[in-house]
Amino acid sequence: MKKIFILFFLVSLFASCYYDKYENLYPLGNNTCDSSTVTYSGAVTEILSSYCYSCHNSSTATGAVILDTYADANTYALNGQLMGCVKGETGYPMMPPSASLNDCDIARLQKWVNDGAPDN
Repeated sequence: MKKIFILFFLVSLFASCYYDKYENLYPLGNNTCDSSTVTYSGAVTEILSSYCYSCHNSSTATGAVILDTYADANTYALNGQLMGCVKGETGYPMMPPSASLNDCDIARLQKWVNDGAPDN
């Protein structure tokens, strides 16, 4: 009887770990990332307002970096500083410092930058 209990315990222990993968617990379903068409007025301002505007706006401008206007966001996008900070590349401070952007938002920003950071 003791052997059966131990066997049952071991089988249930290993079987329960199958669904302990993030992808299995929280599947994306139809929430896939679409970074094929990215506009400044749509995706980029949404991302910047969610992660950046609280510190990098015309009023508070932490570190003298302003991102709440197209002209300023465009400047940092084209000189490489925006993506350098978002990706935490060597020589750039990781931004935002408290939490990183998700992969989809990074891909969408990268698409906008790769397209020349248009005002659309």
